[in-house]
Amino acid sequence: MTSGQESSNLGVPPAPYSEIESLAGVFHPHAIEVQDFSYYALMIDVRSKAEYDDDHIPGAVQLTPPHVEAETAAPRIACDSRPDAKAAGGASAVEELPEALAALVAPVERDKAILLYCGRGGRDSQPLAKALRWRGWTADVLPGGWINYRRWVQAGLEVLPRLVTFRVIASSLGSEVVRVLSALRELEHQVLDVEALAGWSRGALRASSASQPSQAWFESQLLQAIRGFDPRSPVWIDDLGPQVGTLSMPGALTDALTIAPMTSLQVTAAERVRCWWEDQPQLGAEPSKVVEAVARRSPPPSTTLLTQLQRAASKGLSDLLLARLLADCIDPAYTEESAGRCADRHVLPPLVVESLASRPLAEVVRVWLRAAAPSPSAG
Repeated sequence: MTSGQESSNLGVPPAPYSEIESLAGVFHPHAIEVQDFSYYALMIDVRSKAEYDDDHIPGAVQLTPPHVEAETAAPRIACDSRPDAKAAGGASAVEELPEALAALVAPVERDKAILLYCGRGGRDSQPLAKALRWRGWTADVLPGGWINYRRWVQAGLEVLPRLVTFRVIASSLGSEVVRVLSALRELEHQVLDVEALAGWSRGALRASSASQPSQAWFESQLLQAIRGFDPRSPVWIDDLGPQVGTLSMPGALTDALTIAPMTSLQVTAAERVRCWWEDQPQLGAEPSKVVEAVARRSPPPSTTLLTQLQRAASKGLSDLLLARLLADCIDPAYTEESAGRCADRHVLPPLVVESLASRPLAEVVRVWLRAAAPSPSAG
């Protein structure tokens, strides 16, 4: 790679599917020259902070240069007063290096590469890249800028999920599945925790859309996670529909889950309630608001159950009422919704556990995998 190239990281030639170690090696229908963002020691997003907060390349840092803040495309030019400027390259003037950018790149060694991108096809990032190159860094500009990156993300999410062998874990409470996914991760299995990326938990009471990321940032994180998977091993995932809170699932991922083998998580009511209290402490702290959230559920709970919850709100919710809420409201609603999405698919043996605590759960999952589920190297 040379410092004078527009974008010198052109990726690697695509390998046969059976030989690739991760889905990062699969090219998308909408290819961009930079395929391996991990190649760069530093990635700099030079758009506005609001644009960065909405979405950015995972791992990138945000820096808005002065000329962008001033809403002008004209780069600031400064004369180079170094006495050896002409001897070094014959140039008498170079692009100015903003102080904030100089501080940001100072720790980066000169033999490491830096990537810059903007939302204006390089007009904001190119002057900064030239300034860095002049000072000895290897600096690339993302071809096509932010618009090209977004097209690449969307194209990837319509292709890569179809190349993954998913295994689905079914439970009406996402927090329960998260514990199983953590156990599988501890056992070095591949896991995709979509609800964590979406800032949402299925079945949670008083879950707030305010905690969810933008649709674009959700997609960027999702693609990054999928690209890291070994396609020769299965990926464990929660049972998800087309919506995760306010966010939309990629169509290809939704389709893949409707045909993926599924296991149901079976836990005693007492253990489920115990973990529910642990995962949602607001159940006890704000019982009246919890009851309001339950009343807004679709479909709503029975009148009898809702009346009992309302009466209990002044005294605090009990384990018994929460167990009834699970059995009479949350579980049936989930079962109906899940069956409506995928009525016919291969069912794996149920995962029966007595405790959702991390250590005993990991051991049960280990034994269950040996007896009932395909090994990580299968399919």
